[in-house]
Amino acid sequence: MRCWRAFPLLGWCALMACGQSEVTESGMPSSSGGGAEAVVDSIPDVRIPPLRELMGRVSPAQDSSFAPIPSELCSRDGMHLRREARDAFVRMHGAAAAEGISLTALSATRTFGHQASIWNRKWNGAQRMGMAPVDRALDILRFSSMPGSSRHHWGTDVDLHSLEPADFEQGEGAQTLAWLRAHAEDFGFVEVYTPQANRPGYQPEAWHWSYAPLAVPFLKALNAASMEEKRAVFKGFDGAFLADSVDILGRYVNGVSGEAAGR
Repeated sequence: MRCWRAFPLLGWCALMACGQSEVTESGMPSSSGGGAEAVVDSIPDVRIPPLRELMGRVSPAQDSSFAPIPSELCSRDGMHLRREARDAFVRMHGAAAAEGISLTALSATRTFGHQASIWNRKWNGAQRMGMAPVDRALDILRFSSMPGSSRHHWGTDVDLHSLEPADFEQGEGAQTLAWLRAHAEDFGFVEVYTPQANRPGYQPEAWHWSYAPLAVPFLKALNAASMEEKRAVFKGFDGAFLADSVDILGRYVNGVSGEAAGR
């Protein structure tokens, strides 16, 4: 059990009311476990980004809160995470490599526009054109987020190794998943979409891991914002009018493992 599971959320309502761009949440404790090679850094102050940023209106390459992931750790150049998450991922990648495990990053931070391009392509795909709009949205939501609702907007989440569920059932993928489940939490990373029978929302994603020391307070901040403020961001993509109908916030944004929710 790690100590990012419970946070008092300070100042979010005041932030939204006053129109400020950020607020600091103090009192983040350091990790209590791990050795010298595998330790989660203490983050004494967690900056809570403004709501629009949490919902994807961000430019990671131009934002000093983000840092590029070294290209040799990625499937392509140009991937970013928030600095604390990037540094933790680099340490985790090194520890895994020392044991013969390759944690190649396939996807990291995505902007609203990037997520919208993924969503719109699937929305307009030939295989879904005969579906009713709500059924089309639900089918896409098995594995892809609505723009504005993706954890990849936060700069805390990374997809690793493969995006095919079957690849984690045997061989190298199974070894990678076993290593992550045994060691990722030593570096602050937790599995988000676990194969729990009672977890709503997305299908299990063995590849999706989140840097909890930042992501847990970010989720709490997003939940604390008013519905009106969040609805104002759900626009500008196909099927945006269905966000409430599919319960995007309740079932999908919050349909995560206990570790990812801070429980």
